[in-house]
Amino acid sequence: MPANTYGTATSGSSQIKRSQSLKLHCTKADLFQGIQTVQSAISQRSTLPVLGNILFEADDQGLRLSATDLEVGIRTWVKADVIEKGAVTIPAKIFADFLRTLEDNREIKLEVSENSKIEIRSGRDRLNVTGLPKEDYPVLPEFDESKSVAISKTVIREMVKKTMFAASADETRYVLNGVHFILEKGKATGVATDGRRLAYIQRPIADKGLQIKVIVPTKAVQELVRLVSDEKKTESDDLKVSFTDNQASFSDGTTVILSRLIEGHFPNFEQVIPKTKDIQLRLDRTQLLASVTRAAVGTLERGGSVRLSLTKGALRIQAAAQGRVEVESEVATNYEGPEFEVAFNPAYLSDVLKALETNDIVIELTTPLNPGVIRPADDESYRYVMMPMKL
Repeated sequence: MPANTYGTATSGSSQIKRSQSLKLHCTKADLFQGIQTVQSAISQRSTLPVLGNILFEADDQGLRLSATDLEVGIRTWVKADVIEKGAVTIPAKIFADFLRTLEDNREIKLEVSENSKIEIRSGRDRLNVTGLPKEDYPVLPEFDESKSVAISKTVIREMVKKTMFAASADETRYVLNGVHFILEKGKATGVATDGRRLAYIQRPIADKGLQIKVIVPTKAVQELVRLVSDEKKTESDDLKVSFTDNQASFSDGTTVILSRLIEGHFPNFEQVIPKTKDIQLRLDRTQLLASVTRAAVGTLERGGSVRLSLTKGALRIQAAAQGRVEVESEVATNYEGPEFEVAFNPAYLSDVLKALETNDIVIELTTPLNPGVIRPADDESYRYVMMPMKL
């Protein structure tokens, strides 16, 4: 079982040998890719110097890199010829900046001596820097992957991409600062909201015996996007996912994201999703996004609204500010009803239109005072709910 919290290392907390010495050879390309993978977990505001370092651990399996800001941790393996096992923490920025100047095909020779003195050599180039001992580094939780659940990367990628932008950035609403995941009855549900909009998605999964409800912080979700990106090639098409009461782990076999979970109860989102609709518009997503982007120019200030005006066969999108600016754009639609107007935040419209992939979308409306819904025309398992603004 993983530790409940990140903490200072203690004897016996790791199976990898502790030593002031460490010696290995690897390629610049492999090492730099590993550093880039974990570097995003490093805190930019921490007062603890060791959190600006990357933990290097070398053993028979190769080189393992780890970084954390005490909320999110990332581990990854790097191919290396380990000559002498050991562990040390190395200042991340100066090491990454040095490696960035070298060609990808360069061989890197890394050696650690007493008092965490580190020498990195590549041909005639050399960097000497002082690190900190592994004992100073927080202990990241270890998960037993044999007890994990396999979930398709494609499913996770779609779920986080189509929900994470709706999460709240307001730190006073901590329980909304992430994506709420529910795994039960053979379905995975993802929900995010900031109180003014809500993104909901549900997809089938193979494991029908799960009963999990967690809130994963936004930063961890952002790292998860990178882990399941199309560009990242791994042997398996699945992620191994593990949860405890307050920790989560996502592993692709090479890289692991570790995160604290947000404690608290996520609001009842089901009552927010409209059950009825009076108006259903079918629109081209690309055209609508272009029109919303153009009309938003007329809002002049953040928080302004765009007005959506419906007439037969057309949706007109307008914005005006202080009587000085007015912008209007129009897209074709299947609407045949009476004239209707509603206003929304253009940023909220743009966010979902950028996240969706299909061009054929539906907007569902009831009254100018009630929430509107955007979804793909062929997918009722995704809902994006927006509160209207004052006309």
